[in-house]
Amino acid sequence: MAKKSFDQIAATRRARMAPEGKVWGEVLGEAYDIAVQVMTLREQRGLTQAQLAELCGVNQADISRIERGSMHPTTKTLQRIVEALDAKLAIVPN
Repeated sequence: MAKKSFDQIAATRRARMAPEGKVWGEVLGEAYDIAVQVMTLREQRGLTQAQLAELCGVNQADISRIERGSMHPTTKTLQRIVEALDAKLAIVPN
């Protein structure tokens, strides 16, 4: 199975949303963007959610919620995840 790009995964998730969900999707778009990026990086590193949780000291259920976009991680939690994934945390313009 070929790896999908971040844009392909995000587009698939957005396409599955109901019309009213698209409005919330715009509002919560950042959470979904974070979710897809965390999931993509975790999978690229060959880690399970449980392994990532152990590496960064976060509950596995929280990793799952972050990857589903149903939880907004705190800056501290996000920094711990980023460090565990050997990635960078950046703020970029829209």
